[in-house]
Amino acid sequence: MRFSFVMACASLLITAFLRCSALAQTPAAAGADLPSARLLFRQGDFRGAAAAFHKMIEREPAPESWGGLIQSLLKLDDVKSAEESSRQALEAFPQSALTHAARGDVEFRRGLMKEAADQYQTALKIDPACARAWLGQGKLDSVMARRSRAKQSVAKAHELDSQDGDALYEWAIRQPYPANVKGLEAHLDEFHSDAETEGHERDYLELLKALAGREVWILRPDVAHTELKLEPMNAGPGLGTRGYGLHVVFNGRAWATLLVDTGASGVTITRKFAEKIGARKLSDQTLHGLGKESAVHGYQAWVDKVVIGDLEFHDCFVHVAPQTVVDADGLIGTDIFEKFLVTLDFSTRKLRLDPLSPRAALADDPPDEAQSLSPAISFGHLLLVEAQASGKTSGLFALDSGSNVSTISSDLGKGMSQMRPWNTAVRGVSGGANSSYVADNVTLEFAKTRRSSQRLITVDLHSVSKDLGTEVSGQIGFSTLEGLRVVIDYRDGRVGFAEKSK
Repeated sequence: MRFSFVMACASLLITAFLRCSALAQTPAAAGADLPSARLLFRQGDFRGAAAAFHKMIEREPAPESWGGLIQSLLKLDDVKSAEESSRQALEAFPQSALTHAARGDVEFRRGLMKEAADQYQTALKIDPACARAWLGQGKLDSVMARRSRAKQSVAKAHELDSQDGDALYEWAIRQPYPANVKGLEAHLDEFHSDAETEGHERDYLELLKALAGREVWILRPDVAHTELKLEPMNAGPGLGTRGYGLHVVFNGRAWATLLVDTGASGVTITRKFAEKIGARKLSDQTLHGLGKESAVHGYQAWVDKVVIGDLEFHDCFVHVAPQTVVDADGLIGTDIFEKFLVTLDFSTRKLRLDPLSPRAALADDPPDEAQSLSPAISFGHLLLVEAQASGKTSGLFALDSGSNVSTISSDLGKGMSQMRPWNTAVRGVSGGANSSYVADNVTLEFAKTRRSSQRLITVDLHSVSKDLGTEVSGQIGFSTLEGLRVVIDYRDGRVGFAEKSK
């Protein structure tokens, strides 16, 4: 199984906010020069670094100071100020590769992938040795499932600028064991951030050390094709079906029905159930999710064998959390089946796994059969698709069968006139958030699919967007997916939807 690092290394930005108008008042701005500003950035003082770069721009504008300011604002997740600063930088230095690369970083954070790609390519045409452009291009290739190109581009960025902490991090997580451990240790030693960000990185590092390069989730014996029965899971008395589950047997000792969740990574079980099956702790894990509630503390655990139908996985690690989103023993992400073409047929209550079409080992272009599916933006296990609500608002929506409702971000929901006040709780493994508004009879269009009469509720998705590093505008939840046939190709980053099973 391809080891997804998104869940462990997410939350790479910090929660402080900043406005350019206040930058010059920060004491760190006094006597600012490029080395001192970069040192503040390296130490994780992004507010001080932004103030220092801003002072330099006031004194003598240059692409390097503009680039530093924009990077600092993005680390602070002040996207609005970063967008405005990148616009000003391009106006001042339209022929600078660095300013185009910085603008690409802003567009990537805003979820505008085509615009980001245009900026990175422009930067590389101006200067083929622009490290930040290669880094941005590598991250873009990664989310477009062009993994071999991504690895090459990130390596190029790290080679061109070994002092860039972002490039070191992206390079390290793509290395085999033990080079990945050595690279992450160097990154933590040399480049600092807020406690939450560094905590996520340490969690991931400790998991890598615990696994020590072992292959995980090994399917033995190999199975080319299978079909699994989906079990309805109810939200509560009189509330109807909130999703479907799979019967899973752990260590040959106990079974559980896990909610099938396209928005989850791997398998998540409760502490109580982990103790029941004799799961052995590997490393600590802090879980973050919707809303602004405090993080919950779980851990990663080793399970010798996981059986799902006629699939038998060996040497597995699972996420252990204090609670799950429903009255069940846990969640199962469909990325567990990433070596297959995954078909979730909710209309017939079946999950079908078929072989993927072969392609060259290093090829990044999907085979012809995959072209019938629509491209998705892949952040490890999480797939985002471009969606439009009632022809008025659009953005990247997460494919999330674990959410029983479809949602829209609070900011994007402001553009929908039919929104009315409403209050309900939306909960996840790591907490929850209260919805503020709801709209009925919404038409959702995504991946060649049109679903009318949909209900959308607003929810605060800022923490999710910040963690991924790109804007998540909503979730396509079970209420929208129910009755559809959902096809997922994780390898090529593609999805498809149909009204009926064929």
